[in-house]
Amino acid sequence: MYWTKSPGTGGQVLSEDDFVVDEMPAKKFLAKYERKNGKVAAVGGPFFLYILKKRGTTTKDAVNFVCRKFGIQEAGFAGLKDKHAVTSQYITLRQRVDEFETDKISLKFVSPCKNMMQVGELEGNRFSITLHGCRKPENAKNVIKEMEKGMPNYFGPQRFSDNNADVGRMLLKRNYTAALDLINKNSNTPYTSIRNVGKKMLKFFIHAYQSFIFNSVLDNYITKNLTASFADTPVVGFDTKLKSDFFSRTIRELLAADGLAAKDFQIRDLQITCRGALRPAFIKVKRIGFEIKGEAKVAKQLRSALVLDFELPPGSYATVLIREITKTK
Repeated sequence: MYWTKSPGTGGQVLSEDDFVVDEMPAKKFLAKYERKNGKVAAVGGPFFLYILKKRGTTTKDAVNFVCRKFGIQEAGFAGLKDKHAVTSQYITLRQRVDEFETDKISLKFVSPCKNMMQVGELEGNRFSITLHGCRKPENAKNVIKEMEKGMPNYFGPQRFSDNNADVGRMLLKRNYTAALDLINKNSNTPYTSIRNVGKKMLKFFIHAYQSFIFNSVLDNYITKNLTASFADTPVVGFDTKLKSDFFSRTIRELLAADGLAAKDFQIRDLQITCRGALRPAFIKVKRIGFEIKGEAKVAKQLRSALVLDFELPPGSYATVLIREITKTK
């Protein structure tokens, strides 16, 4: 479902180089000075801030590579960056290490810092996305004008591959046999029991279902409203207190249709509890702009490349914006 009404541009990302992400860390990590004993002094640690650049690999794999290389037990980072992209993000280490560069990963020292970075400690992310084969790149102007009033804060499609949300639904319904069948369809080594599956993985599936419910609530809102709502909206979990507003009512209805309620997000026999959270229904896209570049003819029609530059707050997905711009599935 699209939020914007203007026709799309068409086009698609073709390679990792077309999807560039630069993290904007929380400002405290870039502070060069601090007040100490009534005086201003240079920040001297006890941690060390680095820029981690990667391509074609996950954040966790890149961080694990750094830790293994230097025999480090822990590294702090603020968020997970796309695998199929060229990304730059900040990490913190407890010791000073050498800079290095490989074909997929590089590490560059920035400065000492006072804190170990935690998940969520970032201002946002800056994107540069190139879309190839656009039929009507000039349509970007009108779509962007609509998007300046707000963008639905959908969870991106990355969350829902391999029937993840369906597995989560089955787990919450305590239908472990069906859940295990779905898990094993995408597992290289089939599990013999749901209790052999790690809790972290089981929570991952339930989180996918939570994201599915949130997206479905947004779909319902968009079919009934023409103005963006920037209200915090529940991502339903065990401790979510649903009220009487539109979002809460819709969550109840969606859960009930699946035979579920908020209390079901605590699965005692698997010792799993998935708590709720709040997430803005819509967000503001910052500093959005575009550039049209010519490309070769395709099937006797001229196709163009469209370069999009924009900033999004933490936890928001560039793939949602791209879908609105291109109007392609």
